[in-house]
Amino acid sequence: MNRKFFVTNALPVSVISSLAVIGALKYYRASNVFQSPQRPGYEGRVLVLVQLNGGNDGLNTVIPLDQYANLTKARKNIMIPDNKVLALNGSSVTGLHPAMTDLQKLYNQKQVSIIQGAGYANPDLSHFRSIDIWNTGSDSSTTLDTGWMGRFLDQEYRDFYKTNQPDPPAIQIGAALSKVLQGPGSNMGMAVREVDHFYDLLPPRYDPSGAVHTRGQLSFIRRMVTESKGYFTKIKAAARAQQNLSKMYPSEGSNQLADQLKLAARLIGGGLETKVYMVSLGGFDTHGKQVDISDTTKGVHAGLLSKLSEAIAAFQDDLNLMGKQDKVLGMTYSEFGRRIRSNSSYGCDHGTSAPLILFGHKLKGGLIGTNPEISDNVRENDNLPFRPIFALSMPLS
Repeated sequence: MNRKFFVTNALPVSVISSLAVIGALKYYRASNVFQSPQRPGYEGRVLVLVQLNGGNDGLNTVIPLDQYANLTKARKNIMIPDNKVLALNGSSVTGLHPAMTDLQKLYNQKQVSIIQGAGYANPDLSHFRSIDIWNTGSDSSTTLDTGWMGRFLDQEYRDFYKTNQPDPPAIQIGAALSKVLQGPGSNMGMAVREVDHFYDLLPPRYDPSGAVHTRGQLSFIRRMVTESKGYFTKIKAAARAQQNLSKMYPSEGSNQLADQLKLAARLIGGGLETKVYMVSLGGFDTHGKQVDISDTTKGVHAGLLSKLSEAIAAFQDDLNLMGKQDKVLGMTYSEFGRRIRSNSSYGCDHGTSAPLILFGHKLKGGLIGTNPEISDNVRENDNLPFRPIFALSMPLS
């Protein structure tokens, strides 16, 4: 893929400065994941986007041990004890939340990279606006109607509804589609909750009659439903062709993210040529009761990070057992991080940049960037800066 073409046509400068997007795009470039999608040898390359809804507290997720003393002063009531922080191979200054033991194992096996300080210039601390910026790739002063991935997929799959593209370019596991997949003319993905009952509303035949002024719109809707049902036939066939092989998945319904990734793994393993999957985990808006008052290693945030870690580990294990481990890269992102200082409600308020997690068998693994610097006198409204990407490189094996 021509990097200049992508930068010019898909992403504005503000998101090019975001570590997360550049990391994913360097994977595309290195693997030719979207260049000539039907080209022999590149079938099955997949990106999995994991959205952490609410704004994840990066400072209690990826813990800067070299800043521990000053960080403890700023957030004493929610800080993780240093002797509980999970060690990472090759680093004495950075560790993980103790609830992330599964992710620690993957990191130490070089299947995880952590990108420090991802964000964008002039951050907006509104949930709705900030996630809109992340999903559309706009500057903070600009509003766009299309998603950064939707624009890119539109370049690669021109008029995919009209050309009988055999598989949908993108799938969101869930009830609704993210704006990140919205292209200029149509959404480049489809939402799938499960594979047993879908589009049952479509009758085998329908009356073409109707008011003249609405007939065109009605025909369009019916055609979209018909073509979507055709896609779902392929989706159902892929799901039936591959059963999940990993025994690491938690019981159904106990981990929303694991359930979503479990379905994504079946579709990938079943041979669906979809290039992007979107999944999500909510609950990260931890203004209060982020930690258990009696034990800061437990609480709401710990439970969420445990689910994230558990789900990714099971997904990776499943891909390994299916022989698809070299084909897939995953990337987490959230609308923002949290403030450096905690509040009196044992939580922390909306912040700015935060670390992101990449996972996949083809990563070299390790930390990208450095820990944020924490002063010894953090004020209530102080936030973390985001880090430019240009001097960094994506660790791919």
